Amino acid sequence: MPLHSHINCQGNLQLALWTIDETSEALHTKLHSGFQEAGMEKRITQANALHYLASRCIITEIFPGQTIALTKNEYNQPQLLLNQKPMHISITHAANMAGILVSHTHLPGIDLEKIDQRIARVKHKFMNKSEFDFAGDEKQIELQTLIWSAKEALYKVYGKKELDFKDHLQIYPFNINQNPTHTFFGTIKKDDFYQKHLIHFQILNNIVLTYTSTYDAEN
Repeated sequence: MPLHSHINCQGNLQLALWTIDETSEALHTKLHSGFQEAGMEKRITQANALHYLASRCIITEIFPGQTIALTKNEYNQPQLLLNQKPMHISITHAANMAGILVSHTHLPGIDLEKIDQRIARVKHKFMNKSEFDFAGDEKQIELQTLIWSAKEALYKVYGKKELDFKDHLQIYPFNINQNPTHTFFGTIKKDDFYQKHLIHFQILNNIVLTYTSTYDAEN
């Protein structure tokens, strides 16, 4: 299937989503010879091959005819080389969707999460008291999923690992339905590091999407 969507966001970021309805073999054939990534042949035999291949197909789809290489930095975060020029990239997948957020200049974070009742069982592991105050009810599954997803996106922007989701990441109260801008705020605070982020969200059928970047940060 072609791209679900491809959006140019503020800050010269590009967001692209893919709805997966192909086999892993069909997705593999879509990757042209200009795409390179170490360990790819092993990854396409693993259980998450569909997600892996779909996310790579997005890159080749939005940058056609260009030489593409994916590497990892010292924190095991993905790094994109486009015609040998470095770009920042964040990659995500859930259920039958995959997505990427890319930028020449800003550090991106994107996350997809399937809405599932099971999140209520683990909310105490990632939600702090102030988040429980506005989103702790057993019926607030969508809201709890958005909080988890937003913290994943913030974690990716920070990029240095070793963040405690309860102590270092904070999501401010928001209302899903009374929210025409489809945004809310969250912060990263660890030691001397502090960033406040505008976080964008969408609900796509039974999947939540959140994304942000250093363009959206208020220091």
